[in-house]
Amino acid sequence: MELDMSFALADKIDMILREKNISQKQLAKKMGKTEAEVSRWLGGTHNFTLRTIAKISDALGVKLLTI
Repeated sequence: MELDMSFALADKIDMILREKNISQKQLAKKMGKTEAEVSRWLGGTHNFTLRTIAKISDALGVKLLTI
């Protein structure tokens, strides 16, 4: 179940990046992370922390989760 949620979140982030025409490199720079780290996140096997989700949401200017 956790892996399914990670894949779904990674897909959502990837879709938003494409819609906003933002590269993984640009997202990494906005977040102060490496491009390799962002690439791992978007691979779908990363277990996202709430802090990481919040930082990605802020960097993209979107709400990623609704609880």
